[in-house]
Amino acid sequence: MRNASSSLPDAPASPLFQHWRAEAVRLREAHWGPLEDQAACQAALRVPAGLQDRILARAAWLAAHGTLQQRLRQWAASARWALIGLWLAAGLAGIGAASAALDHAQGSVNLAAAIIGLLGLHALTFLIWLAGCLPGLHPSTTLSRLWLWLTRKLAHGPDSALAAQAFVSLLNRARAWKPALGLLSHGAWSIAYLTALPTLLVLLSTRRYTFHWETTLLSPDAFVALSRLLGSVPQWLGFPTPAGIDIAGSTGLLPASAAIQADWSLWLIGCVVAWGLLPRLISLAVCLAWLHARLRQLRIDPALPGWLELRERLLPTHQHLGIDRPAPTARAGLAPAHAAPARGAHAAVLACELGPDLAWPPPGLPPEVIDLGRCDSRVDRARIRQTLDAHHLLLVCDARLTPDRGTAHWLDELRHACPQLRVLCLGGSPEHQALWRHALGQQALAQVSSVQDWLAHLGTSPHE
Repeated sequence: MRNASSSLPDAPASPLFQHWRAEAVRLREAHWGPLEDQAACQAALRVPAGLQDRILARAAWLAAHGTLQQRLRQWAASARWALIGLWLAAGLAGIGAASAALDHAQGSVNLAAAIIGLLGLHALTFLIWLAGCLPGLHPSTTLSRLWLWLTRKLAHGPDSALAAQAFVSLLNRARAWKPALGLLSHGAWSIAYLTALPTLLVLLSTRRYTFHWETTLLSPDAFVALSRLLGSVPQWLGFPTPAGIDIAGSTGLLPASAAIQADWSLWLIGCVVAWGLLPRLISLAVCLAWLHARLRQLRIDPALPGWLELRERLLPTHQHLGIDRPAPTARAGLAPAHAAPARGAHAAVLACELGPDLAWPPPGLPPEVIDLGRCDSRVDRARIRQTLDAHHLLLVCDARLTPDRGTAHWLDELRHACPQLRVLCLGGSPEHQALWRHALGQQALAQVSSVQDWLAHLGTSPHE
């Protein structure tokens, strides 16, 4: 079996995938119960202190040692293919819309019908998207549902629904779902117009069309006002607008000159560019920047169910963090502290940050020796200060840990409280044992080799 620390996969470059993976693990545990995560938590505890980083590390370990990581990547690939398919369909729809707008008998094109065919659905969906951006409204589009449906069909598997739920839940919580939907919608419409415009240019360059307005109720002045309104923005881009008299005369009753028909062609192309393509490209850029800003603010919410329970396990109240700064230089000639007035002649044993794999209390303690238990936190140290009433004390330490400044201060405090303090170091490599000997030498503390050795020093026999 691989070491847990070495088996932790490299963090992906994208923070989105890291948080998506953590959300998928959280939802899986919420649906089907907690996973076996002892090794995952051990791997996460090796990450620098921080609940968010450790939750992400735990999720990375669990996903890498199961099938979830593969399923998430498969779903992401399927989502990309579904998006490409939708955008290709949008491109074909743009070609079809341009052809339909100009495909009339004998090349006679009703300008009102052409404008509605090219810009009508776009204007309606654009207004719906703008309304969905208002606070309090839940954004949802047919295009997004179609994309999720296609992705689910492509990424069929046991965890495909979980991946989709985690992805949508994460983006909703990060308030990034609205720009994500906008990116999907505006991207499709931009591609549709980018294919519609070349189609219009090709058809208008290779066939003869006549443009006219048709109406039963409206007057020619209404068409003049509408044509100038629609042509105002394209004029800024260099597209011409026919003169008022030419607009009023374009009723189809009298033939118009080729120059006027050319102006109508450029006017139609300008309307598609100014009122169709440019709004979608600008909105696409806004959604990209909006989405990027939201994704940069992705954070783990530790109050969510599933993560709330991990706080104590991933951020324990007390954890050895190694040497935080160099230990103070040894004071030459440091003698043992003067014996404090003993409040009793009792003997006691105390475990200091002893690992859970080391049994406590030690076997064979005689009844007269008091077991003070384990001391692993500040709360434990406060308890020891209030209850310590022993002249002889054996402090049992885990030599696999490196003595730091906190350990040195605790030893110094116990040295003054207990005149006859002895230290027993269990386990550890020769290098760690040497560090402990050095730390104890600085405090002028005696070291014993075993509990029996300490009991023999006290003149007490081990209890059978």
